[in-house]
Amino acid sequence: MFPFTRKNQFPVKGRLVVITGGSQGMGLEVAKVLARKGANVVIVARGVEKLEKAMKEVEAEAVEGSGQKFKWCSGDLSVAGEVERVFAEVVEWGGVPDIVWTCAGAAHPGLFTEITSEILESQMRTNYFSAMHTAHSALRLMTSSPLPAGAPQRHLVFTASVLAFIPLAGYNPYTPAKAALRALADGLRQECLLYGIDVHCCFPATIYTPGYEFEQSVKPSLTKKLEEGDSGQTPVEVARVCVGKLEKGQSNVTTSLVGEALRATAWGGSRRGNVVVDTVWIWIVAVVWLIVGWDMERTVRRWGRENGYAGSKKD
Repeated sequence: MFPFTRKNQFPVKGRLVVITGGSQGMGLEVAKVLARKGANVVIVARGVEKLEKAMKEVEAEAVEGSGQKFKWCSGDLSVAGEVERVFAEVVEWGGVPDIVWTCAGAAHPGLFTEITSEILESQMRTNYFSAMHTAHSALRLMTSSPLPAGAPQRHLVFTASVLAFIPLAGYNPYTPAKAALRALADGLRQECLLYGIDVHCCFPATIYTPGYEFEQSVKPSLTKKLEEGDSGQTPVEVARVCVGKLEKGQSNVTTSLVGEALRATAWGGSRRGNVVVDTVWIWIVAVVWLIVGWDMERTVRRWGRENGYAGSKKD
């Protein structure tokens, strides 16, 4: 949104930041990056043991002599009452948060017809409802306690996935929740203009998190074939890129060149980035996708024939 300014649009020094999913993976690395920048950090997750271990890592990143504060909270964020309890605990400890970043989530790949309804519902609870409940509670707190004049604005940051922009067979239990997060972020970005709160959404691709090995163990071989060539990123890389782009004022943040191309060609009603760059991406991807999209569908049909799926037509 601010491509030509050098001013930090996402200052965190001395501010209270709440990060869900902060006990491991991307969430933990985001917490460490922001701790190094002087933020007071609260990490939220379910497991107490992981939270205690992660808290020590975050505290070790504090700026010497800064007087920073750190806290962890345990709760099931897919339950509205639990989210409200967690935020009440945060407010009692450190006041109303200035920044809330939702990183909680996990993927359970599988072919749609071969996966249970319980897993489908769990994927929505884990990846959408946890972020939605967090955003709802956070914004109610922020809007009921306005900042003094001249204070840096507050921020709400969602973490979706590059799969919100692209179909990929085998991820259908997961991607609808991430697409819903994108829609929620776009809608709240507009609505929060009423309150002076900025809303962002990050769209990482493959991240080598503790949950990645589980994903690989249940992922259909078709999905692995479609993903061939995806190099992936470490949580450290993703956290660094996301924070850097937020500091530049970007609303929809991607962490790779492919992600940036997909974002630029899936505008819809989302806030634009650099219009010139995005337009060039549209021209390029419009041509490239004629080949890539056709090749992916051919791969699905071929895999189906090899694995006994009667509906798979010849190329």
